[in-house]
Amino acid sequence: MAAGYTRQSKAKADKSEASPQTQDDATERKARERGCSFKGHYRDIGVSGYDPNAKRKAFERLLDDCRAGLVHEIIVFNVTRFSRREPRDAIPVVLELFDLGVTITSVSEGSFAPGPDNTMELIMLIMRLDAAYQDSQNKSQAIAGTKQKAKEFGGWTGGALPYGMESYAESVTREINGKPVTVTIRRLRPASVREDGTDQAGEVVKMFDRIFEFKDKPWTGKKNAHPASVGAIVAWLNSRKVLTQKGGPWRERTVKRLLTDPRLAGMAAEPVYSRDKGGNQTRNVTGYRILRDENEEPLVIGEALIPQRRFFEAQEWLAGRGRGNRGGTPSKYLLTAMERFYCECGRPKTGSGDVYKCSRPAGVSEEGTHEGGSTIQRADVDYYVASRIMAVITNADADDPETLDILTEATVRLARRNESPEIRSERAALLGERSDIVRSIEQLYSDLRMGIYDGQIGRQQFLADKSSLETRLRAVDARIVVVGDSDLPPLPIEEWTDSEDGNPLGPNSWWARADIEDRRMLVELFVDRITVAKAKERGGTDRTCRVEDRVTVVMASSSADADEGHEAA
Repeated sequence: MAAGYTRQSKAKADKSEASPQTQDDATERKARERGCSFKGHYRDIGVSGYDPNAKRKAFERLLDDCRAGLVHEIIVFNVTRFSRREPRDAIPVVLELFDLGVTITSVSEGSFAPGPDNTMELIMLIMRLDAAYQDSQNKSQAIAGTKQKAKEFGGWTGGALPYGMESYAESVTREINGKPVTVTIRRLRPASVREDGTDQAGEVVKMFDRIFEFKDKPWTGKKNAHPASVGAIVAWLNSRKVLTQKGGPWRERTVKRLLTDPRLAGMAAEPVYSRDKGGNQTRNVTGYRILRDENEEPLVIGEALIPQRRFFEAQEWLAGRGRGNRGGTPSKYLLTAMERFYCECGRPKTGSGDVYKCSRPAGVSEEGTHEGGSTIQRADVDYYVASRIMAVITNADADDPETLDILTEATVRLARRNESPEIRSERAALLGERSDIVRSIEQLYSDLRMGIYDGQIGRQQFLADKSSLETRLRAVDARIVVVGDSDLPPLPIEEWTDSEDGNPLGPNSWWARADIEDRRMLVELFVDRITVAKAKERGGTDRTCRVEDRVTVVMASSSADADEGHEAA
């Protein structure tokens, strides 16, 4: 009984020699030629022959069937389908199969049969495995060398082209070791308009234009339909009948992957893939890692479709608001829609008439959190939060470190509200770049846990990569500080505390005269977080349940652990 084994690193749609269908046809035909009954095909598609950690489930089933005596001959297209790893890694399996009396047949190289005098058969098979390994190594080194040279010369090293970009050949001459070296590399540039009028590059520019047109504007509709969100861009593209690279409709994952691709900004990048529960790398791209030179500058691989500064500023938006799940909605309530107002269970508080309530849907229960709903009188909370703010403002002259820290942070926030679009753009770009570096550091540690940096050399490479990323992070953080050190305007303390009777919250005070947007501005300047606990009595109507017993206010702070300090209850 013979069985065919087919392995292919990537499923190919063409009829090339190594395609799965070609392998299947050849192994089944070989079984008939040898007069064997054919049990069927065992196929591992999308599985590398190099990776020792790759899960070859079909191959394991085949070995189990050989051990059970159900298969007596394994037929492969060539021995590279059996394994591309070093012979010493494959020999134990070969010896076991020979001990089981299983013949290994290659359509291309012939049969290797076990038996009492199988020494030569075994030697021949090992030689073929070694030749396959050496051939693969040579090809791999040649390809890697070519890609490395292209990378050094600022070239695109291949892969799927980003939507909106095209590649072109360019000869580049550089001096290496005192000698001129000319290499033909491929670079990227914005794609030309096609004969049918399709303008992919133009569509990408429109996507970014849409983000910048709407991202800072108030939005009165549903949050998940914010015009600058990924979901809204998907709907906008599909409503205009714009097709993807493959000619289909757009999906959120596709748009998010496109908008975060650094190659659109002319920068070299490699994809970061997710891993399954077994730790194996999948084909799902979760992000990109920008490749940089020895000076930590991004490697340039061609013309930018989107300017780098604009690209990085967009990343800051996408990282936090890709699905339109943050603010942006003008509110008639003082405290909602600013990512500062939460229930004790962690869900945002929302406004509903005269009360604030937990946004958890009715009927939903979560272990370890309050039962039922959680509401509180809106006027009581508004007044309490305002009194906490005014307590800080009216004590601006006090020599208290905590008060000074709050006032300093409020001053910085006010400066950022009033700064020029150029400075705001630079800060957003820096924050976007910082997010990219942090993601790279997180991926680095993930790779370390997966064993990618095992061994002495791997450890050295890990430390070098870690040092490089941390150096970049410090440089970006330093630049963010510089950008943030613009002239700080004085806080208009006298204006905010102005009142006829000395009460900053009285009927004739600035607070009473201010509209909702000015009041919300003060909350944004002076408050980091407000948390409301559920009332002890049902309905929260017991007047002995004071608002200060239920509401915790975390005041603004420049420290990293702001939510642990400056609490007022």
